[in-house]
Amino acid sequence: MSWKLALLDEVSKVLPDAPLKGSDIRVELPTASYALPAGEKLGPLTFAFDVSARGFIEGYDAPADVDAAGVVGEAPGDAKEQLGPALVYGGDNAWLKYGVEARVKAEVGFPLPYVALAANGDVRVLLADYHRHPQDMKARDALKEDAPELRLPLLTSSLDKLGVGDAIAFQARGELSVTATLDWTDVYTSNLQTLTKLLSASTLLAFEAKAGATVSARVKVVDDYAVVFSRPAAGQVRVQVKKVVAREAGVTASLHVEASLTDPAALVTQVEQVLEGLLSVPLAEFESLMTKLEAHKLSEIEAKALRLVLDRLGFGELEANTTALRTQWDKLRTDVRTRVQALAESKFELGFRYEYLRLREQTTLLSTVCTDAQARALHPLLVSGRMDGAMQRMQSEGMVLEQCLLKEVNKESKAWGFSLKLGKWALGGNDTRELTQVVQRNSLEKEAPQRISFLGVRGYSGALLTPYMRWTADFKADMAEFRKSPTVADFDLGLYLLLARDARKLSGDELRQAVDEAIIWGALDDAEEEQVLQRIRDAAGGKEVETRVELKLDNRTLRDVIDHAADPDAHSAFARALARALPWYGVPCRDRPAVRESVYAPLWKAYLEQNWSAADAARTAAANLKNNPLVGQFAYIEGQLGNGMLTFAEIIQKNPGTVSKWRDLRAGLLDLRNSEQRSSSVFKDAFKALSQSWAQSFHLKATGAFFLELAARSGNGLATVERTFTVTVPGTGASIVFSKSRA
Repeated sequence: MSWKLALLDEVSKVLPDAPLKGSDIRVELPTASYALPAGEKLGPLTFAFDVSARGFIEGYDAPADVDAAGVVGEAPGDAKEQLGPALVYGGDNAWLKYGVEARVKAEVGFPLPYVALAANGDVRVLLADYHRHPQDMKARDALKEDAPELRLPLLTSSLDKLGVGDAIAFQARGELSVTATLDWTDVYTSNLQTLTKLLSASTLLAFEAKAGATVSARVKVVDDYAVVFSRPAAGQVRVQVKKVVAREAGVTASLHVEASLTDPAALVTQVEQVLEGLLSVPLAEFESLMTKLEAHKLSEIEAKALRLVLDRLGFGELEANTTALRTQWDKLRTDVRTRVQALAESKFELGFRYEYLRLREQTTLLSTVCTDAQARALHPLLVSGRMDGAMQRMQSEGMVLEQCLLKEVNKESKAWGFSLKLGKWALGGNDTRELTQVVQRNSLEKEAPQRISFLGVRGYSGALLTPYMRWTADFKADMAEFRKSPTVADFDLGLYLLLARDARKLSGDELRQAVDEAIIWGALDDAEEEQVLQRIRDAAGGKEVETRVELKLDNRTLRDVIDHAADPDAHSAFARALARALPWYGVPCRDRPAVRESVYAPLWKAYLEQNWSAADAARTAAANLKNNPLVGQFAYIEGQLGNGMLTFAEIIQKNPGTVSKWRDLRAGLLDLRNSEQRSSSVFKDAFKALSQSWAQSFHLKATGAFFLELAARSGNGLATVERTFTVTVPGTGASIVFSKSRA
């Protein structure tokens, strides 16, 4: 089955009587000029052709001829980083593209994988057939050669008719689905708000994520895409799924991403571990205490133990009413299951959205080279929008993926920041600063509405003094909807900060330093330091450990921070943050962030105003601290300027430019605050200014502490700020996740 061009003489007249090379061919076909089948079925889908169908012919012979579907194009500049199009310009190649529209209907009860664009609700798809010819062939001769039998991409049988260098493509606005897998630890990090809210305010949540525990989800996204089948050589078919520009103007709906767990039963173990974290005692022990309470057989010691747990959960007043207590406990179990599932699905949805908004037009989402038989098996799956089914087929038959949107998202990968996978900036390189802008259009019109995304990353891996440390900042600004003239107010903002230590055996002081950093960013409180340290030691058993402290501000919270950057005391607030961020040291004035703030904040405030040299800072610190009872003899140490990373003056010396970086940080925040109605070009300079404070771990720590103070001033307080401290023992694979409930 195929379609044919009728009235060939009339159609030929609109093509140049000249070689394909150098010809500009863009012609619409009148309805009467082509003959289409009445309708074609593909499983539960029916593709109908009628008088509303539009047909066209386009020619391509040089890069100046732009194919909106991206099937024909130039070879990428860096083949390692980017996959080329199915048909590549070069040599003696030229192509004629024959396109026609079709309408899609589905059987009752079958979820249609395509989205209606027309006002009347019709679902329209574009079918295209690419025929390769030598460049010196005349356009009219090429037309006569192709016209008798044009291929329909929706028919599997069309694959057998593909010549070398030919292609067929199917373009639609529809629903693509893929399956992704993450480690449960990556789901929990910086995503525990929904669970900490179940505890009384200022209560520590700590639970263990078992080694090897993973979670998978089916992720669906609605967008414009093309499925392309081409023949690079005899006996081979290249299959690609590409993101493309919409052919219809006026598509302004928000990007829709939806995730659902593929195995909800796998939640059982996770729910039990989270419940034990909420209870702070083994689940079996709590159930035993509950049973004894109901039977009035609790000893005095057991009653005290149960009361502590009930107070954690806010159930203390129900102790005398066992029926109500049992009801609340059962409700909590159900609630935790619901929240853990929602938490996991949200991680997939938000992570996939983050990745997808940063895909450039004509990005290849999936690509593989296979045999004809394998292509025939993949064809109906991809034309029906079942990308996950196609990927499963590829895996089962051992097909090699040239490219895949979620190729790296598997149980070996690690989620990071707002994303589903570690980016290259977080994996290597001593110092990285990169701001990437991606512009997506919603139609082929010249002034089409845009959807813009920015990804700003500043990362560093320790080299000499701390070769095992990494710190990274991820600044995002993206839009869910298309806008004609987008301004800063149209963007969803976010900031993620990470302090990490790679696997190694930490000394007692190094472990305290890691815990201290978690306290600085509010994942823990001072009072919990010893409890947390003991739990880490018990879990590590003398083995190597990895630590991660993460801080994440969502759009609402970051905008609150930006607003409060204009507060008159912002200067003093940053001085307090610098004082808290000083390294831990085992003396009374340095072993608690709150104490460091009270002792050193006045010094930092004066330094920000006067910009002392390191030598002046040493003399001033010694003179100002010598009479402070918390400092004592340590004031003498503060007066010495060595080459270490301990004293106030040495920190200034090892982290140069603190004053200018503070000024840049505040200027960047104020620039965003005052630019709500300006264009998105503001983000370039704002990111450059903000990122100055993310180049050293000390400045990054201070920035996080500063943002926490400003966030606490908003009506939402710290309840919307995500903070987690994760400790992993690579030798066992087990991880302990700590977080804190906040009012």
